[in-house]
Amino acid sequence: MIQTRTIVFRAVVLLCIIASSVFSAQAFYMATPYSVVGNKMMVRAKIGSEVGNFVLDTGAPCTLTDAFAKRAGINGGQTIQFSDSNGMPVTLRVADLRSLILGGVNFMELQAMVLEPGNFMEQMGADGIIGYNLMRQGIVKFDSRQKLFILTDERDSLALNYNYCSELLQNSFVPLIPIRIGAQVDTVMFDSGAESFYEISTRSFARIKSDTASLKVLNHGFGSLSAGAAGIEELSEKWRTLAPVVHIGAAPFRNATSITTDAVDSRIGFPLLDYGDVVIDYADGFFYFMPHDTSLIPNVYEPEWNVVPIAVDNGLVAGIVWDAQSDGIQSGDPIVAINGERIGRVNLQEALTRQLFNLNPQGTPITYLNRRNNQEEQTVMRRQ
Repeated sequence: MIQTRTIVFRAVVLLCIIASSVFSAQAFYMATPYSVVGNKMMVRAKIGSEVGNFVLDTGAPCTLTDAFAKRAGINGGQTIQFSDSNGMPVTLRVADLRSLILGGVNFMELQAMVLEPGNFMEQMGADGIIGYNLMRQGIVKFDSRQKLFILTDERDSLALNYNYCSELLQNSFVPLIPIRIGAQVDTVMFDSGAESFYEISTRSFARIKSDTASLKVLNHGFGSLSAGAAGIEELSEKWRTLAPVVHIGAAPFRNATSITTDAVDSRIGFPLLDYGDVVIDYADGFFYFMPHDTSLIPNVYEPEWNVVPIAVDNGLVAGIVWDAQSDGIQSGDPIVAINGERIGRVNLQEALTRQLFNLNPQGTPITYLNRRNNQEEQTVMRRQ
């Protein structure tokens, strides 16, 4: 599977734009199943007469693709310009939704962003995002064993374990918590739309890196990796790191790898749910990670390819080349063949959700176009 990380919005720029949803003050309990597609949690929701597939994302507001908005008859709305999760400019409009039905519960008078036509989310096969301005209306639980997304104001129904409780840090929208990186502390957003277990911000990396017992540098690179609302991020310097021990609340993890991100805050992502359930109590200001097995200390090491391919303009290019040599493949070089087989048109949805190519972690030969001399050359991709 191609490793482009799809993180749509930098939430901080949206705080004054997205209004809260409004529904009846009576107690409510909503539970709906989610499926996992390409490391994204997807649920079905109905807006107007249209039913669509939506990504559950605690780090973004409710969002619609342009194609879905048109099918649902959602027109008009104020047009705004802001920065996406990678700091790139993007123009969107704010739409008023009279009704959004999720898990049999009708959420009314909700606002949502509408993406520009042809945005990469449409190519992913998603119709939009169920985001924080809806989730904050109750207590959220991600039940990873039953694959249920729960939104309720009935706290007693959630089987909370107070031994695994962390206090949410002050933020009007996204869930921020402190975690321990060895002897250091990092502020992270629990971002259910992020595809890595841990993504350390460039700012946190600069502060923590001198404590080599808490954070080790594995690799250095330059390139682009994540995709925001405006598309693939600009080229930037990247560091791949390893934290031997990480604590999320009372739960320890070992060997947490990370790739630096230029986002405002570090992130803990969707893979956390491989090891337990998450509850976010926005009203009382608490975050719960409740492990499935409290006797284990999970090894969350994530191997990485020395050359990370990304899908761009219906083809493959080298997104990041770790510890690149001056006379070898560089970020941005087109990849034209894998295992001797020429690459044709690459569909982004398939690239993000399926294993398109037979890649051997021990070594996969690839052919790339060296843009410095306009010649095709060979190298080997390895996962380490």
